[in-house]
Amino acid sequence: MSKVLVLKSSILAGYSQSGQLSDYFVEQWQEKHPGDEITVRDLAANPIPVLDGELVGALRPSDAPLTPRQQEALALSDELIAELKGNDVIVIAAPMYNFNIPTQLKNYFDLVARAGRHLPLHRERAGRSGNR
Repeated sequence: MSKVLVLKSSILAGYSQSGQLSDYFVEQWQEKHPGDEITVRDLAANPIPVLDGELVGALRPSDAPLTPRQQEALALSDELIAELKGNDVIVIAAPMYNFNIPTQLKNYFDLVARAGRHLPLHRERAGRSGNR
């Protein structure tokens, strides 16, 4: 049994082509792999906080005390990283806005790409997630 994570990032909800494609993917995957577990995370419907000066302090290894907002962001970051690492298949549904990815997806990447937590601090292992 595989675990699949689908990240949706369009702000257009039902009118989104990338959203429709990801919905089609989920339908087809479930049909072909009925025992697999699929998690769909809609980053537009459930927005992730924007990384700012306060939050970046929470995501860097430090012994400094954290504000309540930083604690929430750190807990969310830990949750997202665990979710990402706990899945075998990752599908990213991303439209293009002004020749770039949506802000919602960028916010997600900002919280999961943490040095020392998800990203290795070793040059020889750069680009790897665990044993993958």
